[in-house]
Amino acid sequence: MYMKLLYRVPRMFFRTTVAIGAFVLASGTVSPVFADGAAFAPQTKIRLTVVQWMPSKGQFERWDAIGGEYTISDDGSVSLPFLGSLPVGNLDSASLTSEIGKRLQEKMGLAQAPAVTIDVIGYPSIYVVGDVTTPGEYKFHSGLSVLQSLAMSGGPVRATAQQRSETIKLAGDLRETDHALLRSSAKLSRLQAEMSDAKDITFDPPPVADQQYANGIYNEERVIFQARASALERQSTALVELRDLLKAEIDTLDEKLTGADDNIQSVEEQLTSVKTLVEKGLTISSRQMDLERLLTSYRSDKLDLVTAIMRGKQAINETTRNLEGLSDTRRSEIASELQSEKANLDQLKLKRETTQQLLLEQLAANEGANDRGEELPLTFVVSRRDNGQVNQFTASETTELAPGDVVKVTQLRTPEGASDAAATTSTSNALPLQAEARASQVSQ
Repeated sequence: MYMKLLYRVPRMFFRTTVAIGAFVLASGTVSPVFADGAAFAPQTKIRLTVVQWMPSKGQFERWDAIGGEYTISDDGSVSLPFLGSLPVGNLDSASLTSEIGKRLQEKMGLAQAPAVTIDVIGYPSIYVVGDVTTPGEYKFHSGLSVLQSLAMSGGPVRATAQQRSETIKLAGDLRETDHALLRSSAKLSRLQAEMSDAKDITFDPPPVADQQYANGIYNEERVIFQARASALERQSTALVELRDLLKAEIDTLDEKLTGADDNIQSVEEQLTSVKTLVEKGLTISSRQMDLERLLTSYRSDKLDLVTAIMRGKQAINETTRNLEGLSDTRRSEIASELQSEKANLDQLKLKRETTQQLLLEQLAANEGANDRGEELPLTFVVSRRDNGQVNQFTASETTELAPGDVVKVTQLRTPEGASDAAATTSTSNALPLQAEARASQVSQ
């Protein structure tokens, strides 16, 4: 039995060793940055795995309650279950795993510290700013150099090309604003003509460069003006015709009412004569009853006619109010549109002035820009957080970056001599005038 036990122990140890190796391979290897003993940067994401050998079961058990994914905080600590906040400081991966295992052993009263492994699953991003095409935030990977970060951000900015692109954009914005001003001014003229009940619209003379475009806008506004005037005229005509029809209907009802009164008077006279004859016994009483029923029917018809006449008069009054309010409602709508369009016109004028000023400044800058097509030298300054402080140092293209670094790229300008400075001073007053003329040409 003793020999069997001695035989089982090496086999168990072998299986245990294989299980630990397989588990470590399954959970991943430590990143090269931290394998070299580098400290954890803030905002680094790690995966913590804790396992313990259970002699009673003859196997390893993983502590899922404490294992999981965590993030190093900005103050250089990590919060773990049971252990609370654990300062990372300058600890590398090996030191941190040892510290966690030691604290777990003390906290749980274990005879042997559990096995702890740490995998880095995410690094803090780096940031590239300055004279680059697309400055911003970029993902970090091990071995990232300054030159690679420059490539990730699109390379150095091409100043001349960018200035030309900005000039074209501003010229397009200015052109679009001019067209919007024409449309707004034309609409305002049309609304003012509608408010004053004019027969035609008087437009302001357009710029010579926009003559053809303005004529198209003016024709569209005239079509709208005529269509709205025709619609208003049709509504007025319809209401007038409805009122005339109601008046004619009331006249007809009045004639019927007069006839009803005559019928009632005739029946009443007959009924009086019949009553006298019935009292004297000269005729039967059924004749009297027939006349009374006929009189009742005539009086009922008269009431219906009176009610219809009253309803007709009420409809006439409502139609008259609609006809009179049609113009007031229309003027109120036009006044509201006028107010809104004037505000829009003021905004467009302000936008045009701003865009024109920007275009003038851009053209002036283009006139004085160095457009010799030379490759200007680049300088790199890296800002790195270390022990809670931010340190800056000059870097080269081959400098290896760390997580969270900020790379500032600066494109050096060619120094100008005294003669260039004198030439710039002599032409500084002429540039705005030339730029203004070019702005007018570009916008057209």
